[in-house]
Amino acid sequence: MTQIHKVLLADSLVDGPFSGAPTTAVYLGEPLERFKMASLAAEFGTLETVYIYPHSKSFLLRFFTPTTELKIGINACQAAAHIIYELGIRPPSEPLVFLTQDGEITARLDGGAVISMEMDQESVTPLDEARTEACGRLVGIPPGRIQWGFLTQGNLAVVAVEDRETLKRLSPDVSELFRAEVNGVAATALSRQAGDCDYYLRSFRPREGQTEEHVSGSVNRSLAPRWADILRKTSLSARQLSRRGGLVRMELSEGGRMAIKGRARIILRADMNLESVTGARPF
Repeated sequence: MTQIHKVLLADSLVDGPFSGAPTTAVYLGEPLERFKMASLAAEFGTLETVYIYPHSKSFLLRFFTPTTELKIGINACQAAAHIIYELGIRPPSEPLVFLTQDGEITARLDGGAVISMEMDQESVTPLDEARTEACGRLVGIPPGRIQWGFLTQGNLAVVAVEDRETLKRLSPDVSELFRAEVNGVAATALSRQAGDCDYYLRSFRPREGQTEEHVSGSVNRSLAPRWADILRKTSLSARQLSRRGGLVRMELSEGGRMAIKGRARIILRADMNLESVTGARPF
């Protein structure tokens, strides 16, 4: 017996042609075992693959990199919303409720190809000076060039540097990052260019199969609130300084909620045939 699944390849959180995060979204016609989801994510080779399975009026989402499963992937949530709207599973006027291992996300079209994803902000733990400097060394930040740092709930160290040029010159030590006590290091800097964005970002997570993220949607759950406090504003934008680049817009609201917004571009649509496995475990 063959089960057909719908597959979409999209560039998420784009900032022009050939930008954003290439993300694979798979709409499942039946539950799929974890080992198959992990194996297919490695086969696809994109930094994130999301599997979507309908559950009552909402959708269950599972996120994989080529090497591991993630609790959540914001880029992948955007791709998931696009495949659901593209397939006509839900009308463009209807919000989508995503159930993830890291909470509930509501996604909706916010004009054109913009997807707005509403979620809880992520709380953080401040890093002392010694740990901040140690994390900075993992990505090549010279001593004394870090302004502040914190640790996310996902054990990602986030550090702020003085300027955009320092951020562009980062050179991560991948082998040291694999052995580090943190799951990766993201670095950020305030934008001083009028009309560009509010802050810049780079993110290195080789332990999760992402030596450098093209665009870091998830990091902004914890980083945007910190910059919002510093800049005294609730509407922010962040530009990723990776090779491909990307642009993320955020709106912070009361009650610890926020919306992450961005555009996506669909690259490929396909049907995938997989043989069903008798006694498949639940999604």
